[in-house]
Amino acid sequence: MRKPAWHVTGDWWGPFEGLFAFVMQCVAGVARLVTIGKDGAPLSVRFGCLLLLLLTFVFWRRWMLARNAHRPGPVDVQKLVASSPEVEQELEGLTAQLRKYLSETNLYPPSALPAETPAENFIDLLGDVDLEPKKFGTSLLRLFSRLRPKVAYTVRGVLRARTREPRCGMTITVTSYAMRGSRTETLWGDTWDDVVRSGGNWVMAAIVPVTRAGRRPPWQEWHGRDLDPELFAAYQEGRRLSRERKFDDALDRYYAALRLDPSNLYLRTQIAGIQEKLWLHLDALETYYGAMLLDGCTNRQREQRLAMRYGDPRRFFRRRYRWWSKGLLEVRYRYAVVLGVGEQTARQWCVSSSDNGHFPRRACARDQIRAAMAPAFADRYWRAFRGWTSGRTEATERERITAWLMEALQEERATWLVRLIFQRACLEEMRQLARDSPWATLLPFVGARHRGTLTRASLRLNVKVWAPLRLSWAYYERDGPRGPDGKIRPLAAASSTPAWIGDVRTLDQRVQHLLDRPIPHWLKRRLPRPRRPWQDSYNAACVYAAAMGHPKFSKDGERLAALAVEELEDAARTGRSGSYSLRRSWLLIQDPDLTELRRSPRFIRFERETYPHAFPDHKRPEKPVAAELRAYHRRLLQNAARVMEHTWRDRGNQLLTGADTVAHWFSSDREAWECVYQLVRNGGNDWRDRQRLLRVIRDIAVADLPIRHGLPPGLPELDDLLDEASWADPAGAEDRVVTTTRTTEERLEHVRWDLEPDEREADWAPELSPIRRSEEWYAAVRKDQDVSRLPTRRAAWQVVCRDYECAWRALDDQLDPYGDPAALLRALNGFRRPRRAAYGLTAAEP
Repeated sequence: MRKPAWHVTGDWWGPFEGLFAFVMQCVAGVARLVTIGKDGAPLSVRFGCLLLLLLTFVFWRRWMLARNAHRPGPVDVQKLVASSPEVEQELEGLTAQLRKYLSETNLYPPSALPAETPAENFIDLLGDVDLEPKKFGTSLLRLFSRLRPKVAYTVRGVLRARTREPRCGMTITVTSYAMRGSRTETLWGDTWDDVVRSGGNWVMAAIVPVTRAGRRPPWQEWHGRDLDPELFAAYQEGRRLSRERKFDDALDRYYAALRLDPSNLYLRTQIAGIQEKLWLHLDALETYYGAMLLDGCTNRQREQRLAMRYGDPRRFFRRRYRWWSKGLLEVRYRYAVVLGVGEQTARQWCVSSSDNGHFPRRACARDQIRAAMAPAFADRYWRAFRGWTSGRTEATERERITAWLMEALQEERATWLVRLIFQRACLEEMRQLARDSPWATLLPFVGARHRGTLTRASLRLNVKVWAPLRLSWAYYERDGPRGPDGKIRPLAAASSTPAWIGDVRTLDQRVQHLLDRPIPHWLKRRLPRPRRPWQDSYNAACVYAAAMGHPKFSKDGERLAALAVEELEDAARTGRSGSYSLRRSWLLIQDPDLTELRRSPRFIRFERETYPHAFPDHKRPEKPVAAELRAYHRRLLQNAARVMEHTWRDRGNQLLTGADTVAHWFSSDREAWECVYQLVRNGGNDWRDRQRLLRVIRDIAVADLPIRHGLPPGLPELDDLLDEASWADPAGAEDRVVTTTRTTEERLEHVRWDLEPDEREADWAPELSPIRRSEEWYAAVRKDQDVSRLPTRRAAWQVVCRDYECAWRALDDQLDPYGDPAALLRALNGFRRPRRAAYGLTAAEP
């Protein structure tokens, strides 16, 4: 038999002969298809192969289209079209603005920690790819280039204008080449910028549910459904404002999104994360608990599952209970952590009656949270407190423990006991979480590779070291039981202390053992030390730092600080994939576990090396978040005062208008002063007061005036305050910040008394609050409807506008730490009353 030409002799050729023969036969077959004559393939075979080639190309093209639509691929944004001649001059600029907005609208994934995750690029934009019929050669090349599909979606828009409000509009269309369909919507707005922004949000809301982004949080429940553009816009705006540390506006946008999607677990997580940053641990506790209830089961099913033993297989095979959900596990983890920082949560839970009278709005919110959380807390954790109470009653064990917990949680002065209860509940929740987590139960050997907060080592560390350590700490700092009646006295079961408490060496060995992989010791010594996930090292640092506050470790502070800083260095230098999670502000200021560690010289050196800044080596105050919040309140009120001062200056330079407009001036100003009064009355502790002030000022002022004066300001970081203080006094930056914080609190208290709407008899009080004065001017203007009857009245109205301008300027001056502390009082005493003269309404001398 004749061997083919490609046959090669030799022993090495044997393994490759079959494969090479198959390839060459394919080549020979293709050659027969294109050969003319008797050696060529029959015509029917040629037609069949051509048909097969066409079908392959069609399926390949459709697969490429579906792939680009799912990713998504590049999006073609066509030039906008004008429906009327007066809009044509805006086309180029608005088209560029739409493309810019779509290219910058990245997706913000939710974060599991109170830290911001990086934005993810969503779409790529292309310009106009229409064919040019006048250039045949270029058009032909473009036609062949489009045989390989590159464009997944096309966006077209038509600008429209009308006479009634809102005047600006756009009809926008999104066409999908893969799904052979399009969607169209007409949007209206007050300005073209608003219309373009709304159009961009509508395009993103139309594309996200049909792409792979719709399968990731927080939009996985919207996959294949119509996503509300307002929901998408509110979430995106909330993430952007949160990254800029404008937390009041961010919370407002998140709650607006939550109204549109109340069952979205990740929206509640973002709200709770901001509440933690604002040091509202009690509010965060309630938010996390509400998110935990989104587990897909009823109260009875949840209670049955909690009553099951650990080895019961029914714990893991409940079709409705989503115990495996990543988002739900992370919510439970953050909920347990908030319980674990019991010294902060218990202090906000238990507040004296005098404090309730000083901050009434905050007291009302606290009472509502306690009334809602106490029964739910007792029902969920009563099994963890068996042995804490005793007594011979006819009630069952559950009823007796629940009644004891309710009584203890209602005590306003038993902070130590509430903290002890929270710490015990934290330990129980961590145990339940470790049992439910699939990384700790079903996949123990690959849990460390999970990218998130729920690594196997972190859970083991929290359950066996961190939570017991904090529980022991809470017990050793107790003030003692209440009286001999025994109503709320914890028994000996609460005072059980692990043997490793007080021994740094044993603590270190225990931590390192829990962080290592579960492999034999002889094999561990022969393998190189693997790189730990950043969360494991960070949790280990938190354990060492928390031990610094325990009374039994009081003599080992330096050694514990060295161990904690070593773990922080590992966490900060793990790699780019985890560096964003270890946010600078959370590490240096906000994490309650690191309170004692931050004042250590080793930590200051670590900060200097890892997070260099202009004025390093800072010693921070004991209450860093309080300094940040007081500085934020001062800047917020000062910037608002400057906006109102500018507004009244412009009003004084305007010609007199109708009575309704002037009456609206005084009505809106009264509302602004009322917002300032409510903010200082509640100590700025309620973000709703700050958000209402921002909303009122924005409604009063012209569009660009708040932005020009920096309203709203971002929450300043403590390092910025310390850097500013170090410029004048490098050695006394800490004392300077503490002094400024105390001065700001005093000035805010003075503003509260100056704005008190009720009449008082204090000698230093103003004659009348601006709230009442604005009410008088409003009533007087409503009675005198012809405010522009005489030209001589203009000077009198300018005097009134000048009074309000001076009052707002005085508020700005008084809140300045170096300003006049009595500036507002003098300005308010110089206010002029409305007086009816023979020629009309005018201002009386003060």
